[in-house]
Amino acid sequence: MTPGRADQPSVVLVGAHGYGRGHLDRLARLHAAGRLRLVGVADPQPLDAGQRSLAGAAVHHRDAAALIAAVEPDLVVLATPVHTHVDLALLALRAGAHVLLEKPPTPTLDGLTRLLAAERDTGRECQVGFQAFGSGAVGELTRQIRTGVLGRVHRIGVTGLWWRDDGYWSRSAWAGRRWLHGRPVNDGALTNPFAHAVALALRLDGSGGDQPIGQIELDTYRTRAVEAHDTASARVRTARGTPVTIAVTLCAEQPVEPVIEVFGSAGTAVLHYTEDRLRTPAGESVHPRTDLLENLLDHLADPGVPLLVPLPHTLAFTQVAEAVHRSPAPVEVAQRSLADLPALTRQAARTGRLYRELGAGWARAAGFRWTPPPHPPTG
Repeated sequence: MTPGRADQPSVVLVGAHGYGRGHLDRLARLHAAGRLRLVGVADPQPLDAGQRSLAGAAVHHRDAAALIAAVEPDLVVLATPVHTHVDLALLALRAGAHVLLEKPPTPTLDGLTRLLAAERDTGRECQVGFQAFGSGAVGELTRQIRTGVLGRVHRIGVTGLWWRDDGYWSRSAWAGRRWLHGRPVNDGALTNPFAHAVALALRLDGSGGDQPIGQIELDTYRTRAVEAHDTASARVRTARGTPVTIAVTLCAEQPVEPVIEVFGSAGTAVLHYTEDRLRTPAGESVHPRTDLLENLLDHLADPGVPLLVPLPHTLAFTQVAEAVHRSPAPVEVAQRSLADLPALTRQAARTGRLYRELGAGWARAAGFRWTPPPHPPTG
């Protein structure tokens, strides 16, 4: 950070609408508390009265590059469409700013390779907005796995049953797209709404998100008139060889909060990561959550404070995203045919079998298998 301003780094927010509004709220609070100085907000759309009030004296500019060049911030918070992440993060890093980058960090492995190279070359830090990693429940589950409370971890399952109506898929030009104007978007249930669950599940056995996965198999489906999948199952081998089965849908008419189950030789743990709630053989508990922006600020002030989601630790997740990117278009199915979907989703996660392996009439995808490169990208 700029000498003499370590206690109050200057910050620019890029993207103030949609999810970015939550970041603006947080930045205004931290600005008022004296932890940072909000000096700019970049968004092509005008700010409404509430946003202008939160921004205070910060400069509003339609163009992120022009704003960053003008104010030379210490830190840039990026809450923009996923297909813009790489270019904007590269811009910020090369301008000398640290970055808080919303999830998913990049649509493809190529984008991650470029960002890792820029982070290395500039010496700047990039934290990725997988907020679930700030949960104390995740930390406690990790501790119990490491100390043997669950015994040997045999497998991990993810169950996701949410509902997203047509309005969700029409909320923006990039929503539900695999490509937009020749650029990869790679939106979909696995890569966006349930990205937290995927990223968490891949490192709970101790593999570390920076270690490459072994192999991924998946089948994808869609009920809406979009390019991306709204329903999918995937089976992944972690770096340690643990099978992780993920079954998720945005078509559950009676939605429930997602869970990650860790099956061990001495018992099973159930993590409700959106609720910071954990149930293990040691009991049930609810935990506080650490804000990722505050964690990044703490790390920049004292490098001895580790980042919760450093960019290299998103490798395993991005390899899953790359598999989705490379896979065939999702199979179209009718919503009315999915009456058995909740039970199938739970069964898939708990047995390690994909939708197409469970005998459902609608699950007729041929399946896709991909083995990523053996070494992490270095740029």
